[in-house]
Amino acid sequence: MAHVALRISYDGTEFHGFQSQSQYITIQSALESHLGALLGAGRIIGASRTDSGVHADEQIVVWTGSSIIPLDRLSWVLNQRLPVSIRVQNVAWVPVGWDPRRVVASKFYRYQIWRGPVPARWARYVHRVDAFLGWDHLQAAAQLFEGMHDFSGFRSEGSSAKTTQRDVYTSSWEMSQEGRLWIYRVGANGFLYHMVRLMVAAMMEAAKTGSLRALKQALDCPTPYNRIKKLAPACGLTLERIDIRPESLQPSDNGEEDERCFGKWY
Repeated sequence: MAHVALRISYDGTEFHGFQSQSQYITIQSALESHLGALLGAGRIIGASRTDSGVHADEQIVVWTGSSIIPLDRLSWVLNQRLPVSIRVQNVAWVPVGWDPRRVVASKFYRYQIWRGPVPARWARYVHRVDAFLGWDHLQAAAQLFEGMHDFSGFRSEGSSAKTTQRDVYTSSWEMSQEGRLWIYRVGANGFLYHMVRLMVAAMMEAAKTGSLRALKQALDCPTPYNRIKKLAPACGLTLERIDIRPESLQPSDNGEEDERCFGKWY
C-alpha cells in the first residue's frame, strides 16, 4: 500500500468544489477516477475543502492505494491523463496514516477584484466590481482581521468546526495591473466555512458605505444578529499556499518505510 502526497493546482470553475459529491464532478472525484484507472483502487484526502468555483495554486492531497509507477515519473504520467484544469506539481512519499488535514500549520488565500471590463485571460479568476470602493476603507477593514479573533460572525451555516477562534497572520490589499486588479491576501492557522468570502464581502460593503461599523460588530460581538451573511463570489478566490508542519513527516516504526525519503518532492 502506497501513501503518496501530491501538490496540485486547479481551476475550479467547472468543478463542484473539492469534496466528492454523488451527483457532481469534484476535484476529489476527478483525481480518484484518474488515479484509480491508472493505479487501481484507492482514496484521496485533501488538506482543504475548497468551495464550488474556487481555485487553487497549491493544494496538498494524499493518495492511499497502489503505486506501480516510479515516484519521479508519477507527476508526468498523471498530467497526461488529468484534465488540463488539474495539474500535479510534484509528489512525495508520506508515512502511513499521514492525514493532510491534521498536519496543516497555516493556509493562505488570495481574492481578486477587477475594476472595469475584464480581459479574457483574467475572467475566470476575478470578481468584476464597477461600483465605488474606498481604498483606504478596504485597507483599514483588512487590518482589523489580524490577530486572534472569534470568527463565528464570519462563517456560514453548516460549518463543522468545533472552535471558531482563528489566528490571522496577515490581511492586506494591494493593487496591480495599473490599478485595475485589487488583490486581497490573507493567511491564518485555519479558516471557517466561507470565512474568506464573507470577510471580503464585509470589506467591500465597508468600502462602499465608508463605514466599518457592521464589520466591527461581527468581529467584536459575533451574535446571530451581527453575523455577516453576504458572500463574495467564488470565482475571485484562490487557495494560494498550504504550509505543513515539518515534524509530521517523521516515519513510523515500520521496516517497509525505512528506505523511503519522506517529504522529498519529485
